[in-house]
This record gives sequence, structure tokens and C-alpha cells, in this order.
Amino acid sequence: MLQPRPLWEPIGWTAIFAAINLLQSLRVFLERRPVKLSAEEEEVQQLLPGLPARKVLQVVSIGSWITAKAGERFIESGKRVEGIWLIIRGKVKVTSGERILGELGAGDLVGSALLLNGVPSNIDASSAEPVRAVRWEVESLQKYLAADPEVRVILQQYLARDLAGKLERSLSHGIGER
Repeated sequence: MLQPRPLWEPIGWTAIFAAINLLQSLRVFLERRPVKLSAEEEEVQQLLPGLPARKVLQVVSIGSWITAKAGERFIESGKRVEGIWLIIRGKVKVTSGERILGELGAGDLVGSALLLNGVPSNIDASSAEPVRAVRWEVESLQKYLAADPEVRVILQQYLARDLAGKLERSLSHGIGER
């Protein structure tokens, strides 16, 4: 600029690069701000260890919080599962006809096994007591997980632990009945 004839092209490019760097710095600053979770969101974070607070907010935001009264149905026999629920508080009773298969509680996923095989349900699941849960629509959850491999891995690990826990409880319950 102090030349007898200012070099406007380099000055323009320098200004553009400075603006880009400033915007990128602002974006990084905003992404790294501390995140404040509500009490329920903190419960979700405790259930999904390894999921950073910011990701907890994202995962919860694509779902919806539900409060179910005792007796409300989550899954009906003969119907496809369109969502899955993460129980935060309360109990869900799982039945097949008149036979009680078990109860699901805090930290359990409702509908996860049916979601994986994609066939209509052969069980019923209803709240045995008031339940607080997060519900995700299958399609929106799949889109989100396809776009975020870090969260997909964490949720797949959680799903595997959830299914293994249900199988273990089922086997120990079945052995105890004999």
C-alpha cells in the first residue's frame, strides 16, 4: 500500500485470506465452547459413555422426549417398529400374548432388536409404571448416524451391550423357571 503504485491484487487476496481465517477461528471457538447439559441430558450421557456432551445434545435433538403413563404401548404385536426408545426412568413390560417375557428399565432400548430384523413385532411392550424416555424415528436416526461415524460406533457398541444384556437376562430367567 505504501508503494508509489499500490499492489491491489495482493492486498485483496490478503484481505480475503484474513477474512476466511477469522471466520474459521470463530467457528472453532464456537464449537469448543463449554456445553451445559440438563439433568436428563446428563443421564443420557451417563448411559452412553464416550459420547461427548455436544454429541449428546445432537443425538437428543434428533429424537423427542416422551413421558408415558402406566399402560401406554410402545410396541404392538403385528406392527412394524417405527422408532426406538431409550428408557431414562421407569419400567416397560414386554409380553407375548399372555406370557410376560420380562421388564426393561433405565438404560434399556425398546424396539432395538425388532428394528434390526425389520419384521413386524411378535411382542407387545407397554409401560408398567410412568416412563421417561427419548424416542428416535428410525429414518432420522439412520440419516444422522450415516453422517456421523463417531456417534454411530458408540451407539452400535451400546446396542450390542443392550442386546447382550437382554439375552443374558432372558437366559438366566429361563434357567430359573425350570
